[in-house]
Amino acid sequence: MSQKVYVLKLKSGEELIARIDTENEEPTIVLDQPMGIQVMMQPQGKPGFAMIPWMMASADKKFTISSDQVLTKGKARDEMEKQYLSAITGLSL
Repeated sequence: MSQKVYVLKLKSGEELIARIDTENEEPTIVLDQPMGIQVMMQPQGKPGFAMIPWMMASADKKFTISSDQVLTKGKARDEMEKQYLSAITGLSL
C-alpha cells in the first residue's frame, strides 16, 4: 500500500490534508489521520494556516468517505506535508 499526503476540497467546502492510499480505485477514499486546514491571520496581517483534527471526538485514525464528496485533490506542498507529518507523528521534520 502506497500512501501520499494530499490536500482535498470537499463538496461541503472543507479543505483537508491527509495520507491516502494512491492505489485505491474504489468509489471510496480512506483518509488516514485527516486534519482540517483553517486560514488564520498572522500578527503581521498575512494569512497563515492551522491544522486541526478533522474528527476531534473520534478515537479512530482512519475514515472512509465517498469519492463523490471530493471536488478535487492535489499533492500537498512540501512545507504543508512536513507540517502535517510533524503534527501527526510528533516528530520534528
